[in-house]
Amino acid sequence: MTANGSPAPDVRLGATADDGIAASIFALVERGAARRPELAREMRGRIELCFEEGLAPVRLGFEEGVVVVEDGAWDTPDLRISGRLPHVVALTVAPLVGGVPNPATVRGRSALAKVAGGAVRVEGNRALGRRLLQLLAIR
Repeated sequence: MTANGSPAPDVRLGATADDGIAASIFALVERGAARRPELAREMRGRIELCFEEGLAPVRLGFEEGVVVVEDGAWDTPDLRISGRLPHVVALTVAPLVGGVPNPATVRGRSALAKVAGGAVRVEGNRALGRRLLQLLAIR
């Protein structure tokens, strides 16, 4: 239970690969779900994170009350975010405003520049992407 009495969603680590980082992403998602349980419970969809470094893609499945994080690709994700790992991580450490990196901050401008310049590609449901950034936000 969270501080307000509402249950946090069940966050599960699924299949892992030798060249995968699902366990690391799981830790971020688990932390975010504990800090923002309402957001995590309301999210629905399939998200895929793809990395240029040759790492296995990470897929996140948000269903009612359950979040599964595992190595692997979706056939048709609702949202795909791809790029170099440090560039994707830059999105999680940028301060947010309205679910997107805040252009009034250095980190926010840097993250937005990575997306605008094509270093990070966001394909699919952008509203789901904003919710994911809010869930994974370090701050």
